[in-house]
Amino acid sequence: MQVGDSGILRGGYDCFVVGSGPAGVSLALALAEARKRVLIFESGDEHTVRSELANTVGYGHYSGAYWNAHWIRTPGGTSNVWAGWCPTPRAFDLDNPAVGVRWPVTRSELVGYWKRAAPILNHDAAYIEFEAPLIPGFRYRPVPTPPPKNFASSMATLKASPYVDIALGYSVVGLDADRSRSTVTRLEFLDHRLNTRGEFAVTPAQTVVLAAGGMGNAQLLMLPRADGSVPVGNEGGQVGKYLMEHPEFQVGGEIAIDLELDRYWPAAHKGRGVHAIVADDDTAREQGLYGCSLQCTRKTTDHPMATFLKNQTGRPFYYYSITPRAEMLPSAANHVFLTGERDAAGFHRLAARCVLDARDFLNVELTLRALGETLMRLGKGRVRVNNDRIYKQVWGGGHTMGTTRMGQSRSTSVVDADCRVHGYDNLCVAGSSVFPSGGGSANPTLTIVALALRLADVLAARK
Repeated sequence: MQVGDSGILRGGYDCFVVGSGPAGVSLALALAEARKRVLIFESGDEHTVRSELANTVGYGHYSGAYWNAHWIRTPGGTSNVWAGWCPTPRAFDLDNPAVGVRWPVTRSELVGYWKRAAPILNHDAAYIEFEAPLIPGFRYRPVPTPPPKNFASSMATLKASPYVDIALGYSVVGLDADRSRSTVTRLEFLDHRLNTRGEFAVTPAQTVVLAAGGMGNAQLLMLPRADGSVPVGNEGGQVGKYLMEHPEFQVGGEIAIDLELDRYWPAAHKGRGVHAIVADDDTAREQGLYGCSLQCTRKTTDHPMATFLKNQTGRPFYYYSITPRAEMLPSAANHVFLTGERDAAGFHRLAARCVLDARDFLNVELTLRALGETLMRLGKGRVRVNNDRIYKQVWGGGHTMGTTRMGQSRSTSVVDADCRVHGYDNLCVAGSSVFPSGGGSANPTLTIVALALRLADVLAARK
């Protein structure tokens, strides 16, 4: 049911969800299947995108406008600008010594949830496990790109559910906790249509889940308190730290290879996608590499690189341009923080600092070089490294990760392996803000939905 103009409903909810993007909607629908009552808060409504609430200042390699473009205050959240890409991390990506962070959940624990998430995202689950050997040291690991699912399309399903209410045009603007900081006791909200404030008392049996994106989740857990005490959920001082993107480098490399990558595409699987090459675990371990997917497009046999090798060897070669999409090393220096400015809702304006490490650029260059050296040694091709496109033209995938990272303790992370805020019984976080690292170069949406379904199982089992 949608909350009407008469005011917010006062039902006996089991869970309050802040945000209606992929994490929030997936969580709510899974809880509804378990017959748990849910109230979703969404700042935007069906006719309004509240762009004034996403007004980040940017420092480093990404501008404030860049972050704002991927922080959408409207039904469906960031799925309104999602391209539908659905790869998953490898096991090594979740525990790579070169990255220095081990996820508290393993790939084997996530596979079942990825398979549950796949149909929600119009994705063929067969791709989750698929990769193939290409040449020694490298694997063919395609990137599936199914038609993007906009979670705004789920509004009708949510409204029809007897277990879900939706408060469109409402922002959660405050959280309170008990003295022991173990239970959220109150949440404050703003009705944008009437410009009025209200509140819900939250009992220990009810759960608040923040699913407002990497910026929004951090912003809510950094809200200053009137008494000057530490913000609820930020007792360890870790909220906002470890901001990450998946940097990408358009045509950062080029390849001429005697293998036609179309032949490696898994013909038995449905859907479309992009050819990609990754270093295998042994190569990555030996050379200290981390997540970097060399995505190959624009196939031709007429490029000078391909025709030169064909003339030299007498056999066909295929040219592809390479766009590396990579992982950033997590760094506490990359973070979001509050400015002194406030918006109409009373939120402090965010600033975001995100600076790639020198090793992040070098990781891309060395991955390309390792591939090229292997091809030369085998007589199977060449790779060109385009220096300026790597070191001077960095972009990204619109992935806001890491600002409420999961881990083992409050001193190094914000949430535990179940996405529950350390020390709290009834405060959780959903979305890519809980990623401890970039999880390799894999786009985050399938994992976002998988972790939301996993959290739903935890909350559904709660007595």
